[in-house]
Amino acid sequence: MIRKLLVIAAAVAMPASALAAVTAVGSTGIAGAAKSYTTQTCAISGGVTFATPGLSYAGSLSKKSTSESLSAATATGTGCGAGVTGVGHLTSKIVSDSSLCSSASPPPACAGATSKLKYYYDNASSLATAGVASIAASLHKGLKLYDNGNKVTAEVTVAGTSSVTPGEACGTNVGFQLSGDTNIAGLTYDLLLCITGDTGTGTSGAFYTDYVGALEGSSTVIATGSFGGASGLTFTEAA
Repeated sequence: MIRKLLVIAAAVAMPASALAAVTAVGSTGIAGAAKSYTTQTCAISGGVTFATPGLSYAGSLSKKSTSESLSAATATGTGCGAGVTGVGHLTSKIVSDSSLCSSASPPPACAGATSKLKYYYDNASSLATAGVASIAASLHKGLKLYDNGNKVTAEVTVAGTSSVTPGEACGTNVGFQLSGDTNIAGLTYDLLLCITGDTGTGTSGAFYTDYVGALEGSSTVIATGSFGGASGLTFTEAA
């Protein structure tokens, strides 16, 4: 009973501001602190590894009805990563539907098709025709990003995903743009991925040049593409 009276007396004597601080610790973990989100733009680096062996005019054969590419990006800038590091890592697996060699207009690789190896993938034109749908389907659960050091889930939809052609947001390069709402009310995002460089067999280091060559029948095989140029992640907070 005496112990209880002492506790009550201490609470009565405590200044109102101190009591508020204690309450804040209980709800946020940091006295008086609350998560805040802000409008900002972060630089993006990284790239994409296309399904092995890579994009080519001929394409490749598989017994599987899907193929997988891997996109790995790093956002750099104040508050773009966890805590105070300013660096956020984003790794996403992109699953694309392969096509049957028995379908219309198969690529040259289908000349070697068998009853088991009956699907084709990685023909250069597939990046343009199926890229948006594959990205939206693969990332339907959202992207895990950071704004002002706080976790944000960015919604990925077909309507908010588009391919970028030369003369648009990527300048003379090509790429993809994802934009839309986040799980934070009033906070939207825009992720621009411009593919500028590449590696592979017979590549020049300029992705768009090699990609056009592959579309037109060259023997180039593009294994990876790197993000550069205007690539960036922008958060916009509603006024």
